[in-house]
Amino acid sequence: MNRIFLITLLLLIPSTLLAKENVKEKKIAKYVMENIQKDYLNCYSFYKVAAESLKKAGKQKEIISGLEKSADISLKYNYDLGEIMGLNPKVMAVMTKDKVNQFIKLANEDFPSLAQKYGLMCKGLVENPEQRTNYWETKGAKIIK
Repeated sequence: MNRIFLITLLLLIPSTLLAKENVKEKKIAKYVMENIQKDYLNCYSFYKVAAESLKKAGKQKEIISGLEKSADISLKYNYDLGEIMGLNPKVMAVMTKDKVNQFIKLANEDFPSLAQKYGLMCKGLVENPEQRTNYWETKGAKIIK
C-alpha cells in the first residue's frame, strides 16, 4: 500500500511541476517533496539509532527487526525522492551519514526526547505517507504565496 502511494506521489508531483502553469502550485509541490524527503532522512536516522540503542540494551529481536525494516523503507524512499529532485547520490550519502551522526549525538544526550519527537511521526510516515504528504501540502499552502 505504501509503495503504491509513493509511486503515485512520485508520478504526480513531477507531472504537477511540469504541467501546471500555476506558480504557487509548483512551489507547493516542490515544498512537499523537499520536506517529505527530509522526513524520510530523519526517520531513517531515528530508526537506525533506535535499533542500535535497543540492541545495546538487549531488547527483543522482533522490535529491533521492525525498526530496521522501517529504517530500510525510509532510506529507500529518501533516495528515491532525492533522485527525483536531482540530488547526487554521493551528496545524499554524506547527508545521510551526517544526519545519523546528529541523531546519535541527540540520542546520547536525551533518547526519550528524541523518541518522543520522531517516534510517532516516523511510524505514521512509514505506515501512511499520504497523511504526512497532506500535512506538508496544507502547511505549504499556508506559507507559500
